[in-house]
Amino acid sequence: MSQAERLRFAARYSTRHLLISTAVALLAAMLVFLLWYPAPTASLLNVGNIYLLMLAVDVVCGPVLTLVLASPAKPRRELIQDLCIVALLQLAALAYGLYTLEKGRPVAYVFEQDRLVLVTKNELYTAECTPQCTPGTSLMGIEWHMAEVDNSKTTLQSLDLSLQGISPAMRPLQWKNWDWHDPKLQARLRPLSALSKEKLGDISHWSSGKYSTRSDILYLPLVSSRKLDWIALFDDKGNWLDALPVDGF
Repeated sequence: MSQAERLRFAARYSTRHLLISTAVALLAAMLVFLLWYPAPTASLLNVGNIYLLMLAVDVVCGPVLTLVLASPAKPRRELIQDLCIVALLQLAALAYGLYTLEKGRPVAYVFEQDRLVLVTKNELYTAECTPQCTPGTSLMGIEWHMAEVDNSKTTLQSLDLSLQGISPAMRPLQWKNWDWHDPKLQARLRPLSALSKEKLGDISHWSSGKYSTRSDILYLPLVSSRKLDWIALFDDKGNWLDALPVDGF
């Protein structure tokens, strides 16, 4: 058997493997970007680059290993065994990647003092939660809350936790239901026209100018553990409109 014959044989298996891997990758992408990280959260958490790297390694390595291992000289049982091992390794790597992404998926937008914070599942501080307090258990949708500190005792505790990198927005025990008419929230909202001309130009660039002529748009700075320079746009009735990569502070 010549090397060319072996390569042609292996290429057929590798091509089929690549097509199957691509189909699985597309299904995984739908899970990640439509269910776990709906827009704009994927951009706010830099998930796109992480997922593409994970996908490139997973999709490429499997077919490449198949190209190396497949040979017509092998008994059929041995060939199937080798390909099954490659597929299992590939699925294990994909499962681990998806598990990691699920642990870091966004679970809530929380208003905190003067900003809207996107909180992820692995940022939640649940040590003080009761059995009834189970945030981040739903696989669909992102909750809306407001962080609240009621008294001096919780204020001191909040300060201590903040020094550890745990903000009030990450503490479900401090959450209350989202209320557009809350005075603290209303006091922090700003009209879009209050931004500088340079930032308004950035907004027109990212939104194709669709907000430039509207006078009913309000904004809050929007931050995450990865990005600090976004804004969340609302109309004057509290309806979410958009999120754009523009510094709101």
